Amino acid sequence: MKSRLILNIALLIAVAVLAAVAFFEPGKDEPQKTPLAAVDENTLTAVTLQNRDTITFAKQNGHWRLTAPFNAPANDVRVRQLIGIAEANSEAQYPISSEDLAKFELDKPKATLTLDATTLKFGGSDPINMRRYVQIGDTLHLVNDDFFHHLTASATDYVDKKLLPEDAKIKEIFIPGLKATLGGDGKWVLEPPAEPNQSVSDLLNAWNTARAIDVKRVEQPTQGDVIRITLSEGNPIEFFIVQREPDLLLVRPDLSLQYEVTGSAAKQLLSLQKPELKPEEPKEPEKPEAEQSEDEEIDDETPAVPEEPEEQDDTGEEAAD
Repeated sequence: MKSRLILNIALLIAVAVLAAVAFFEPGKDEPQKTPLAAVDENTLTAVTLQNRDTITFAKQNGHWRLTAPFNAPANDVRVRQLIGIAEANSEAQYPISSEDLAKFELDKPKATLTLDATTLKFGGSDPINMRRYVQIGDTLHLVNDDFFHHLTASATDYVDKKLLPEDAKIKEIFIPGLKATLGGDGKWVLEPPAEPNQSVSDLLNAWNTARAIDVKRVEQPTQGDVIRITLSEGNPIEFFIVQREPDLLLVRPDLSLQYEVTGSAAKQLLSLQKPELKPEEPKEPEKPEAEQSEDEEIDDETPAVPEEPEEQDDTGEEAAD
């Protein structure tokens, strides 16, 4: 019995070892990934996306900027996601001729992405595995399609939704009813002066961090109350207030763009905010004087408790004699 038990344990250990070897496959290298194209975002200088429109980007001072169909600061993250499509794993590659383009919907590509001198054309999808057909030169690639929404986005989707540049340093701000100027001594001068519990720092921080939830193109000239932000570098940035409620709509005329700002951020952009006061702890209500006097009168009328007589000696006066 003992030898049979040892044999069963040994067999179980052997089965466990074989199962581990089959599962982990030691010594087997992970499959090599083949990117669509070898592209280094750090060295790129120009990107062109062609879908319904032709959208072009150029790198300026380390940041991406829209140059067509209009000129505006671009969202660096969105542009990097677009460039990152070139790193998608090519799961299969085949030679392709011009006669086969229509078969893969590449005779009229759904989108074309040009990264400097590298051009990627995007056609239809494989009906079985839903992998996207991508043409680069004379090669047809099949890739998992988890990026197509970047290729079909509009130009305004790539606009930076931040109202001011990332590294902006404000030296003067003018909003309706208030002007704040940074003096040579590093102190801010407010016109009209702020109340004791108001500070310009919250206003400056609100503008430096403000982001729109939506950006749209404005084709017609727009007028409204003016906001002017003067930075330490570059020309002043102006906005027109075209709507205050329920959401704040600001138009930047030099870019012909409308920014939509919502919530408390919208209010913080247009005024000096007062700090919220902490609610005071509730105090116990004091008794009215009339009630207090009545209580005192009641206490005065309370009969006194008679004192108990002192105990006398059993012998009385005779004992004293």
